[in-house]
Amino acid sequence: MDQYYLHAALDGLHPGTTYYYGVGHEGFDPAAGQAFGTIGTFTTAPARSGERFTFTAFGDQGVSYHALANDSLILAQNPAFHLHAGDICYADPAGSGQQSDSSVYDARTWDQFLAQTESVAARVPWMVTTGNHDMEAWYSPNGYGGQEARWSLPGNGPDAKNQPGAYSFVYGNTAVVALDANDVSYEIPANYDISAGKQTAWLDKRLGELRRQRGIDFIVVFFHHCAFSTTNSHASDGGVQEKWVPLFEKHQVDLVVNGHNHVYERTDAIRGGKVSKPVAIGDTVHPEKDGVVYVTAGGAGRSLYDFPAPDSYEGHEHNVDSVTTWHSAKGGGKVTETVAWSRVRYTGYSFIAVEVEPASSGRTSTLTVSALAETGERVDHFTVARKAR
Repeated sequence: MDQYYLHAALDGLHPGTTYYYGVGHEGFDPAAGQAFGTIGTFTTAPARSGERFTFTAFGDQGVSYHALANDSLILAQNPAFHLHAGDICYADPAGSGQQSDSSVYDARTWDQFLAQTESVAARVPWMVTTGNHDMEAWYSPNGYGGQEARWSLPGNGPDAKNQPGAYSFVYGNTAVVALDANDVSYEIPANYDISAGKQTAWLDKRLGELRRQRGIDFIVVFFHHCAFSTTNSHASDGGVQEKWVPLFEKHQVDLVVNGHNHVYERTDAIRGGKVSKPVAIGDTVHPEKDGVVYVTAGGAGRSLYDFPAPDSYEGHEHNVDSVTTWHSAKGGGKVTETVAWSRVRYTGYSFIAVEVEPASSGRTSTLTVSALAETGERVDHFTVARKAR
């Protein structure tokens, strides 16, 4: 079965401008009066970094009523953009990236996903990266051909052809870096080291450039496999911890967002694998001195996982001193560990909304991160603060 997808490039756009568009074909003019309901809109990023805005994020969505409910709530946030941290549609339900997975691959799932997502993506930039279920072995050599056929992402990463999910962009005072964690995952190694170390070298260089760039206050990094999580299903990925966590600390990354584990979990501020500052619900963290906070936002729509410790979230706090969990080791083994950094755990469908409040130079800019359940209930919030440049 052949499928065809058309790509339309929009060049010469002006910053901070709302554009109207329509998609037509022979015999149908979307600009005609009777078809005005088919006209869509989008607004480009502002020219200046002083305007407040909101963005949203999650991972592991797939196609379900829970996924659709999250989309509706996201649209209500009026986000400037949305981050999808991998495991996009699950056309490949196996998720191992192996050739044997091809027998269960179903390309029709992509059509269902795109139809489900259209209500948001028609007006909100939908920025994605690759998870293990996005290594679709139907497409060789790396399994990313299905995505490349359906959309285009920024081509400024280390290798746009072979790693379309690694790139960066800047919106206002916030820089966002997307990474392909399949490249460093010890747990699911089908695409391990596909960049031969180039992505990690690019990450180090790019984070340094962004941290030095005037007008950028915050750096947000998102990717699929978890740096720090305690669920019974995937927990933490030792490859991510070894290759990338030292770079996040080196460049004082302000927020790391992951998927992979189908729950919401949030750490305290971490440095060197340990708690550098406890960050209770509602607290403020200063990354340059406190360390990095990691959020797992994998409750976008697929079946939920569970924790080895009780849920603990806003209004239902059940704090524990430590959690016994594990991280994946090179070669696919598991290393049991007891950790103290698991601050918030919520077993439910959810996403995060991040309100960005810029400030004038020398004053304090903030990121206010809220985790929202599909009921609309807030299950966590905290603030990241940094002096504006």
